[in-house]
Amino acid sequence: MKLNTRFLLLRSAIFLVFALLSWLAFMAMVNAINEQWGKEFAGRQVLFDKHRTLSPLIREIKLARQMAAEPALLAMALHEEDAVLRQRAVSVMERYRFDYRDHSYFAAFARSGNYYFNDADGTYSGKQFRYTLSPKEKNDRWFYATLENGKDYQVNLDPDTHLGVVKVWINVLLKDGNKVLGVVGTGIDLTAFLKESVSIEQPGVHNFFIDQRMAIQLSEDDKLIDFASIAKDESERIKIDVLFKNPLELQQLKRELAELEKRPQSGEVRTLWINYQGEKHLLGIAYLPEVGWFDLTLMNEKSLTVIHGFAWLPLLFVVLFLVAMLILNVFLQRWVLSPIAQLQRATEEVQRGNYDSETPLVGKGEVGALAISFRHMVDVVRHTNQELERKVRERTEALQHLTEIDPLTGLLNRRGMTDRFQKEIARQARQSGSLGMLLLDLDYFKQVNDTYGHAAGDVALCATANILRSMKRSYDHAGRWGGEEFLLLLPDCGEADLLAIAERIREAVAALRVETGTHTFSFTVSIGAHRPNTPQTLDAMLHQVDKALYAAKDDGRNCVRFSHREEE
Repeated sequence: MKLNTRFLLLRSAIFLVFALLSWLAFMAMVNAINEQWGKEFAGRQVLFDKHRTLSPLIREIKLARQMAAEPALLAMALHEEDAVLRQRAVSVMERYRFDYRDHSYFAAFARSGNYYFNDADGTYSGKQFRYTLSPKEKNDRWFYATLENGKDYQVNLDPDTHLGVVKVWINVLLKDGNKVLGVVGTGIDLTAFLKESVSIEQPGVHNFFIDQRMAIQLSEDDKLIDFASIAKDESERIKIDVLFKNPLELQQLKRELAELEKRPQSGEVRTLWINYQGEKHLLGIAYLPEVGWFDLTLMNEKSLTVIHGFAWLPLLFVVLFLVAMLILNVFLQRWVLSPIAQLQRATEEVQRGNYDSETPLVGKGEVGALAISFRHMVDVVRHTNQELERKVRERTEALQHLTEIDPLTGLLNRRGMTDRFQKEIARQARQSGSLGMLLLDLDYFKQVNDTYGHAAGDVALCATANILRSMKRSYDHAGRWGGEEFLLLLPDCGEADLLAIAERIREAVAALRVETGTHTFSFTVSIGAHRPNTPQTLDAMLHQVDKALYAAKDDGRNCVRFSHREEE
């Protein structure tokens, strides 16, 4: 037997063993990819379902909370018998009606039990008072349960038998300090909301939302929805165990829910395998702290498979490679030595730093693949410098961004705020706009640090930053100016709106309760406000707003003071 033949047989035997191992590795890789992809897909699907469900709710909750803070409604709740106050409050609610998604609102007052409502068509305009709630009426239990629960707001799916409508109700407590005066809010049409949230046009995927007691709040099958959960006894609720029958899987699900609830702001998505309708499903779970619900997204195992039915690829590779080896054995001298010599010359060019020379594509089979790989390598080396320069620019920009962020609160720092101010001044010069400024200082903050420690002080600063983040408009700029001072820039903000925003911030800070583990404390904030009629420099505006802040301090703290207009 000739040496070439022996060498060919040896290489063939080695390759067959390698091909078998490659096939086994390929199948293992396919299974690993499918499993990993399934988890990745589950996470993205859950986040998508969470976002599209929360978006309409968050907007309605925000509007309802604004309406609940209207002084006219508080006055009506305290003096409902006064016709002037009642009409004024109804006018305010009618104004909000056009802002709500369904153009409807409701208000129910604890003292009288009177329920007011108007819909999108204005059917009840002039006669918004609809009926009087009673604790003895089963259909009215939601109202008294909401008052007793004490949460600032809740989302409740409930058919209103008096009005003949079924909606997703946004219930917001109407409060005077700590005293609950009633419930106000709006509703979203259930059919439309289900279509937007859980009606998934995707085979093998099912979506549910449950509350903290595992009662089903949203489902594409409305027969599974536990309507009026807030007013039901535990035994009356429709829970997720009507779908998941395995006790061990239910216990595992409860543990996952508990873990997610411990970290409500983490945005974490958890997954577990579960049996649903006789088939294996991957269950994605996320917590929605804004409404106190959990998002459950079920995905059939088959719908998660990315790569399947490709077992023939390794076999095809084996056949092609064997053919290539036979051809290579015939033309070894012709296709190996000469191409290698050409590649050697190209290598010498690269060693001399000449990356612009075109690498020849020579030979066939493995040598041809080597030439192609060499060309790719040269291309990679050629472009490496450009890529490195691009990464250096990106890292420089990222570092520039970090220099503008306060590491404790996540707000802009003094440098970032100064940059935003310069940009807003330039924009005012182009568009003749206006710029308001709020300077906040936490009252007696040194006493907080001295009494409870600097860690508690940091928690207080972060809590204040969260309030500023939630209160500001999307185009406003909030930053930590230094120590316990915060600065807000409010473009195109009138004097009345500027003071209203400052007052809401002051009230929100005063309502905070900070937990240190052993103690609970609260604090207040003094706010200076300034809005010049003509553009001013940063130093000039800071001088005026600082004077306003000192005026607030001198007036006893925990208040808002507007700067006296001096000639600008």
